[in-house]
Amino acid sequence: MYLYQLWRNRHENYVLDSNSAVVPFNHYWELCVGSCHGHTALREDYRIQLEKCHKELGFKYVRFHGLFDDDMSVLSKAGGLMSGTPKDGEYILSFTNTDSVFDFLLSIGMKPFVELGFMPEALTSGECSIFHYKGLTSPPDDYSKWGWFIEQFVTHCVSRYGLGEVRQWFFEVWNEPNLGGQGAASGFWGGSMEECFKLYKAAADSLKKVDKRLRVGGPATSDGEWITELIKFCKDTNTPLDFVSTHNYPMGYVVGIRHGKGMKLDTEKLRTMSPKEQGSYFADFIEQSKGNWKMVPRGALTEFAKEARDESQGIPLYYTEWNSSSADLLDADGPYGASFVLKTVMDTHGIVDGYSYWTFTDIFEEGGMPHIPFHGGFGLLNLQGIPKATYRAFEILHKLGSELYEKRFSEGTVDIYAVRKPESGCVHILVVNHQSLQQKIYSEEVCISLNGIPGFCRSRTGTH
Repeated sequence: MYLYQLWRNRHENYVLDSNSAVVPFNHYWELCVGSCHGHTALREDYRIQLEKCHKELGFKYVRFHGLFDDDMSVLSKAGGLMSGTPKDGEYILSFTNTDSVFDFLLSIGMKPFVELGFMPEALTSGECSIFHYKGLTSPPDDYSKWGWFIEQFVTHCVSRYGLGEVRQWFFEVWNEPNLGGQGAASGFWGGSMEECFKLYKAAADSLKKVDKRLRVGGPATSDGEWITELIKFCKDTNTPLDFVSTHNYPMGYVVGIRHGKGMKLDTEKLRTMSPKEQGSYFADFIEQSKGNWKMVPRGALTEFAKEARDESQGIPLYYTEWNSSSADLLDADGPYGASFVLKTVMDTHGIVDGYSYWTFTDIFEEGGMPHIPFHGGFGLLNLQGIPKATYRAFEILHKLGSELYEKRFSEGTVDIYAVRKPESGCVHILVVNHQSLQQKIYSEEVCISLNGIPGFCRSRTGTH
């Protein structure tokens, strides 16, 4: 038995009978992990770190932006554009770099959770872009050509890897299209919600044209938005939707996205700014909003997930991004980040079908490549591959068994969970002392009693 013990300032007893009721405990958080844009997956240090996370933490898929960015050289113009479906010789297709990434993933026992985006310059209708690496995010100039391109890409994947393999992948259309909007100089989507759904339909229909059993979903939005709207759209237009996906960060409370609280971004003002001006605006906004962390409740992501579960109407629900922060906060690298991971994963079990932590490494250049070893980046590993406290949290989770005891303890800032590993008879007791930023947390003492185990068993205690 492992006993992870923290200290509480007054005695409370958690008494567990090892023969008491359990429920299946699938490691849903190991489904996927996120990373920076596709071009970084060509780096050797990225690949070394990803393989380490796969072997030690159990992640099965990896998801990233920018698969179709021009630095991946997937699509370019060969001559003059013609209306309608592209003709032979109109474009040059090259899947050399995507093949290199997917070949590597399969070679280490992982699979891609394919995010379809961003827009190749050869297809874009505008200049909206995102991040240091300039991912193009305007709608296509011709949706039929976008659909043709997706069909060519998927057909190539099936030809190279086989239908049985590609049927195991997930295809997610775009990323956070609710952040941006028509007329925006930057953002994840330079069009309207209606245009985004048109983009989704063109991609989904093209996928199903290749094979009806390929999995496609969305809306891949920030903070659980557009779920109800996409489901209605798909029903009304007979568009396939195999899973719902969205993203989850406590920053939704901090910047006022959730429930009308916190500060509000001036979206109209943002649309008149250059990308450089927008960067300064966002930096100032994040700095001014830091005081709003006191409004973030413990377990905020679990409450968000419950809302999304209800809205998903029985369709499989995947959170393809989640983290304790969506801004550089040094706290995320330490005990706060680790306890956030543990509490969120344990509390959200049974609500979400799959999680994808954002991200496995600080090899991450959305704002340019970082150079400080520990800076509050998204990664579980820093630039040099050094594990952070969050990495250790996932190590603990990976060692847990497959049966969750129904009995748990929750009081103040302390939660206690118990998990059984039936193949060895081992019982893990996980104690988490977590509080949101800018709110009070104390050292706590916990007394635990475990009954019903054979007399020859021994216990071990570990702390992280």
